[in-house]
Amino acid sequence: MLRPGHINKKMLRWLLPVAFVVLSVFLLQAVSSQRAYHIQGITPQDGVLDIRDADVSSCVLNIVNDWDFYPAALYTSEDFASGAAAVKAGPEESASDTPYGTHRLRILAQPNQYYTICSFSLDYASRVFVNGSEVAAFGRVADNAEDFVPQVGYMTIPMFSGESGEIEIIYQYGNYVHKDGGYIQPTYLSTPQNMEQFKAANDLVSLSVSGGLLLLMLYFLLSAAVRRKTDFLCLAFCCLVMAMRDQNFFNIHLLPADTSWYLVYRVFILIVMLMPVSILLLLKCMYAKATKHWPLYAYLGMAAVAAVLICVLPTQDIVSVSTAIYYASIPYLLYLIFGIIRHYIRQRRLNAVDILVLSGFLILLAGLLYEALLTGDSFEVTHYGAAAYGMLGFVFLNAAAINLQIQEREVALIESRSRGEMLERMNRLNMDFLHKVAHELKTPLTVISGYAQLTGMQLAAHRISDEAPGNLKTIQQEAQRLADMVTRLMEYSYGRKSELSFGKVIVPELLKNVDAIAAPMCLKNGSTVKITADSCADVHGNFEMLLQIFINLVVNANKNTQNGTIAISASDREREGFVLFRVEDTGSGISAEDLPHIFEQGYSASGSSGLGLAICQEAVEAHGGEIWVERTGPEGTVFAFTVLKEGEQ
Repeated sequence: MLRPGHINKKMLRWLLPVAFVVLSVFLLQAVSSQRAYHIQGITPQDGVLDIRDADVSSCVLNIVNDWDFYPAALYTSEDFASGAAAVKAGPEESASDTPYGTHRLRILAQPNQYYTICSFSLDYASRVFVNGSEVAAFGRVADNAEDFVPQVGYMTIPMFSGESGEIEIIYQYGNYVHKDGGYIQPTYLSTPQNMEQFKAANDLVSLSVSGGLLLLMLYFLLSAAVRRKTDFLCLAFCCLVMAMRDQNFFNIHLLPADTSWYLVYRVFILIVMLMPVSILLLLKCMYAKATKHWPLYAYLGMAAVAAVLICVLPTQDIVSVSTAIYYASIPYLLYLIFGIIRHYIRQRRLNAVDILVLSGFLILLAGLLYEALLTGDSFEVTHYGAAAYGMLGFVFLNAAAINLQIQEREVALIESRSRGEMLERMNRLNMDFLHKVAHELKTPLTVISGYAQLTGMQLAAHRISDEAPGNLKTIQQEAQRLADMVTRLMEYSYGRKSELSFGKVIVPELLKNVDAIAAPMCLKNGSTVKITADSCADVHGNFEMLLQIFINLVVNANKNTQNGTIAISASDREREGFVLFRVEDTGSGISAEDLPHIFEQGYSASGSSGLGLAICQEAVEAHGGEIWVERTGPEGTVFAFTVLKEGEQ
């Protein structure tokens, strides 16, 4: 069952503009085909059409097919004037039952007026006489199949009413192409100016719709070649069939005038037969997994047999073959519809793309059904077709569906890229974390190594001083601190990261530990550590984190100081609410180029990891303070940072 929640506002925002475009196309066609004139139906009475009271200057008259009919006879005006013509046929006799005959219509009009009639010629050869003069001929009219030559065309015939105001029109026709004889196509009558506008509007619609479908066919062929998708190949096939379905475009505008009508007729019937085949093939391609493949093969096999029969059978029989394929298409269409419904029921959702595609198919099938029901009864359907408009609507709706799919894929691609960028950032953070952990672990190891080497040298020289117990205690403390770091790291890796505890930190005790750790490290470069704390107020913080800040600053200072002094001091009088700490060295200083970047993570002028000062900055900010370079130069560098006093947090 489809969930209504999938048909949301976002879907409507897509469907409404698409519906507006499709409706605009059909409205444009309706306006262009009816512009500048009004069509009015008019019926002859007993073979006479009275237009003396009709205002043909503002309308176009559609003459109903109710002319006098003379079957199996080819008469001229002289025959009617001399009385040689036989009695006209009764209402029960139809032109479709006779392969040749004559139609006659007398028009009563205003005297000395110019008129124009236009229509398709009669199927499939015709001669037209106006007031006794032959004005048009298509093919060769004959009373036997051997002399008959078929041809059709769109005729425009000028007429002049003369002094009497009476116009006589005679159509002679011959049809040995199929069994339906020759009937008069709807004939239009108006002033020459109106008729030119009428023809131009019909040609505009015919050429624009069919020409547009041919351009779409080329586009879909190119897409099929580039993207290697059968859907686009089927779309190209559908566009070609729908474009050729318009007789006005195919026969009048596209083919040379001397093309054999026997060939044209077979090709046209083949095109009509292929219309349902192309649509159902497209439907199957777009829902390939909804139904089994063997019914398609059986259906295409029948269509292939029908195509061969249309090429080899006599022309009188090929319409029946085309009609049989239309009937055979119905069960396969019902089978496809069943499969598509079952597909969406199993899928349990219907998104905007599905609605657009299904709406396009409904419009296309509606056009095809309209043609199947009205072909032969409607002049517009017979010669211009209706499925072409359904094909345009289908293409527009599918273009909207494709654009929507592209947009969804772009959104998915953006989301995928965002996930990739997020994973990359997480990877960088993990690498930074590992660098920081390595940096943190390295410091106590350095202290332990330094004191171990000092004690080892004393033991080797048999000069154990009073400082040896203190050195061993420092080694023990740093080993414990290293163990605590490893424990916290394991807790973090298992998702049991413990919170850092902040509390009262006694500054002299903190600096005493700093001195114990820093002094041995600085001895390697011949430098000494000087501590100045006096009676400084307590601070609020984490003892180990503060200790790490000092160690990192002393390590950096010791790198640039040879045989100098590293002074560490604390003052609670310079900043209100804060204790100000300084780490001052007598080294070479920091260059002006490096100074703006020293707190940036990963930046290092000496080739180190570039994490020490970044860690110091994070730790100081975690204590609510700030860190900066107070002074630097050839005489040395002073780093200063602040920590909140106890009770000021």
